[in-house]
Amino acid sequence: MAKVLNNIKDAKDLMNLSLYTGALLIQNGAESYRAEDTIERICKSVSNISNVSAYALPSAIFISMEFEGETLSNFRKITISDTNLYKIDRVNSFSREFVSHDLSIKEAYDRLFAIDGTEENPKKIYIGGGIAASFFSVLFGGDVKDFAASFFIGILISLVLEKLSYLKLSFFINNIICAFITSILAIICVHFGLGSNIDMIIIGVIMLLVPGVAITNSVRDIMSGEFITGAITMIKAFFIALAIAFGVGVGLKIMRFIL
Repeated sequence: MAKVLNNIKDAKDLMNLSLYTGALLIQNGAESYRAEDTIERICKSVSNISNVSAYALPSAIFISMEFEGETLSNFRKITISDTNLYKIDRVNSFSREFVSHDLSIKEAYDRLFAIDGTEENPKKIYIGGGIAASFFSVLFGGDVKDFAASFFIGILISLVLEKLSYLKLSFFINNIICAFITSILAIICVHFGLGSNIDMIIIGVIMLLVPGVAITNSVRDIMSGEFITGAITMIKAFFIALAIAFGVGVGLKIMRFIL
C-alpha cells in the first residue's frame, strides 16, 4: 500500500529527506543521475506527491514537487568529500527499503545519520593504499625493490591525504602536496638503493591520486544526457591531473639540484 502524507509539514520533511539522501550519494562519489533517480523514487513512493523533478550538480541538488496541488521546492549545497563506494551501496539499499517498506521519516533520518557517520578504519585505508600503490608499480614494470618502496610510500601518502582533509584545503593543493612528496621519496629510495626505478615508483603511488572514478562518472553522466554535470566533473578531473603533474615535476626539479 502506498504511503500517504497528512500535511504540508510532512511533505517538506520528505523533500528534505530525499535531498539529504541525494547529497550523501554525490558527496561520496556517485553519479548525478543516480542521485536524481533516488530522490525522485523516494518522493514518488508517496501517493499524494506528484510532478517530482530533481536536478543534481557536483555542488548542489535542486528539487521541486507538488503536494495536493501546492508546489514545493528546495535545494541543498554539497561539499564533496571523497569516493566511498561502501556508503553509496548503503544509501542505495536504504532508498530501496524506504520505497518498498513503511518507514517513518524519523526512522529514515536515523538510518541516514548512521550511514553518514560511518567511520572507516584508518589502518585499512593506509594498508590498502600501500597495497594498491605497490601492485600498480609492478603492473607498470617495477621490480621487487620498487614494489617495497611503493608500498611504504603509498601508506605514507594515504596518511598525508587523510591529515590534509582536516585542513579543508583545495583538492588542487592536496594533490600537489601528495605528488610532490611522492616524487621526492621515490628519488630518495632509489638514491639509497631501496628502489630501482624512480618512474615506476612514482607511477605506482600517484595512481592513488588519479581521478579514475571522477572520469568514469563524467563519461557516464554525459552518456546519460547530463552534459553540464559531466563537463564539470571532467574539468575537475583535468585539474587533479594537472596538480599531480605539477607536484611531481616540482619534486623532480628540486631533487635534481640536491642529489
